[in-house]
Amino acid sequence: MQFINQILIMSFLGIIATCCIVFPILYLVQKRKHHKEILEILKELKKSDE
Repeated sequence: MQFINQILIMSFLGIIATCCIVFPILYLVQKRKHHKEILEILKELKKSDE
């Protein structure tokens, strides 16, 4: 029983560690995409003004 509890605790800690790595990377990628979209919109607006 104690061995099963240790496995469950280790798998839970592994899931938390994975989330701590994956979610910030996804956030940075999404932020970069959003930044590129904003720049494209600004370029289009600048072209339409000319």
